[in-house]
Amino acid sequence: MVSEGLLRFFKDNPMVYGGATREELEQLSRIHELYPDSARLLTDCMAVELPFFRCLRCGQCCAIVRYITVCHEDVKRWAFQGRLDILDSLAIDERRTPLLALKKDEIKAAKAEAWALLESLGICSLKVYRLLYVTRLLECAVYVKRSNGACVFLEEKGDMAACSVHDTKPLVCKKFPYYIGKYTDSRLIKEDSFCPSLRATKKKK
Repeated sequence: MVSEGLLRFFKDNPMVYGGATREELEQLSRIHELYPDSARLLTDCMAVELPFFRCLRCGQCCAIVRYITVCHEDVKRWAFQGRLDILDSLAIDERRTPLLALKKDEIKAAKAEAWALLESLGICSLKVYRLLYVTRLLECAVYVKRSNGACVFLEEKGDMAACSVHDTKPLVCKKFPYYIGKYTDSRLIKEDSFCPSLRATKKKK
């Protein structure tokens, strides 16, 4: 459920949010409700439209971005695919799990849903069970582990970087650098951006 205040914000910034799906708006609303001080809500004046973005496969985003968060849809997809190798590479940020702030019936329902899904898939894993119900209740609470400072799924193939789970990578990675639709944050497009493709975009302007 999107709050009236955020609905007003979305309507005041039609360029960015006019084409957003209800699911996207509800996700942003949940993030903002849980983390109002750190949630990034993009305004029309801060947004930049990128009609085309070409990944150079340099691996900078995988190596530098500290947290690569995963959502409930990611965890469910990997459970259905039987990708326990991916699920085992996730961690829960205990600082971002204010479960006590949630209603007991919400927690109970999320746990029951997670348990039922695992039973239907024949998966017996307390970790996957917790990943499912935590991501069902909270946003940005689960992230990909890192090794040597980089995403554990980052691989080097010759002079190019490769994602070892590219076919089913987290949605946040699939969307990068887009925020909503084809819009991104103008703060990402700067001379010292970690992404060479975004730096090139800055030089063209």
